[in-house]
Amino acid sequence: MSAEFEIGPIKQSVGEHGTLLFIEGTVRNVGTRPSRDVKVWVEGLDDDSNVVAREEALPDPQEILPGTVGRYLVKLPNDAKIKTFHVEAIGR
Repeated sequence: MSAEFEIGPIKQSVGEHGTLLFIEGTVRNVGTRPSRDVKVWVEGLDDDSNVVAREEALPDPQEILPGTVGRYLVKLPNDAKIKTFHVEAIGR
């Protein structure tokens, strides 16, 4: 029995003053037991896949039951070098 995670679609939006990117999405527990201590890392990458910005989030809820999702939101600087995102989730 384990908790395994699948990253859902990513939605990005620019903050009111144009200085922040809001990145939100979901983490689905595709495992066989509830999760705990889940963390999500979102990296903003440039054209060469170099990390421009990185932020950690705690999805809500923290206990993600099998077959359900937790939602996360992170703020990254609105840097023109950021072209794509990489998202990872870990937990127990």
